[in-house]
Amino acid sequence: MSGLERAMRYDIRMEMRYRLSGETEWRDAETENISRSGVLFRAREALDVTALVEMCFRLPEETAGQQSAEVFCQGWVVRSMPPADVDRLPMMAARILDYQFIREAANGEKRENAQCGHFVA
Repeated sequence: MSGLERAMRYDIRMEMRYRLSGETEWRDAETENISRSGVLFRAREALDVTALVEMCFRLPEETAGQQSAEVFCQGWVVRSMPPADVDRLPMMAARILDYQFIREAANGEKRENAQCGHFVA
């Protein structure tokens, strides 16, 4: 064994948003699985390996260990795979370099979430 253990993966299929680092427009994608070190996701366009990306998604309660939590991540694409057939989308694996949980406003007011480009309660 190499001494490096693979992070536990959670088979979670959910919507997520991503953009290339430096872009302003978010794109839609869907996760295949998530671990503490990375995200495997499908999107309309294949991304180049080593592309820097920003990702946003909401972890379900069972994986967050508390209330569901929105997460903003920065990472880089480590693998990019073309679709297996015409009915599928390309799949990318992104390694998470940094992340932060997005907190909701304590008073229940909506506020803009600049990292993820939308409003949260």
